[in-house]
Amino acid sequence: MISWNLGPLGIHVAQPYVAQAMRKKAAIVMLQETWIPRGSKFRVQRDFRQKYPEYKCYIAAGSDIDLVVDTDGDQVPSDGYNDRRAHITVVTFLHKRVFRPKALVVNWHKPRGKKALEHMVHGRALWLDAMTHEGERISIINLH
Repeated sequence: MISWNLGPLGIHVAQPYVAQAMRKKAAIVMLQETWIPRGSKFRVQRDFRQKYPEYKCYIAAGSDIDLVVDTDGDQVPSDGYNDRRAHITVVTFLHKRVFRPKALVVNWHKPRGKKALEHMVHGRALWLDAMTHEGERISIINLH
């Protein structure tokens, strides 16, 4: 299992680090604090699926942030961030040789729970309920 806080770092700049982690062929790879352009979650998942077909990719994207305000303007990525807004994310990869397809994404907060705190986990927590090929159920929590 690999867990790596890459950021804050834009997804385009993070690609060499993602590739480095994926070359290790770990059963679980968890990345934290990567930025993706606003509205690009499914495109980023598709790109990861093409680059790393031996893995299933799950992304939790938070609310969008203003890159200029949140980085003092000195780390604003230029590639794909036309409106200078991004989602902070956590990304989890599950190796297909270890896990069955379609892990269940578990809701971190309960509907009756503290709605005022719900925003705190968006893009910062991803909870998966996965099943190995041997039938063992595993909870995997990627927490930034």
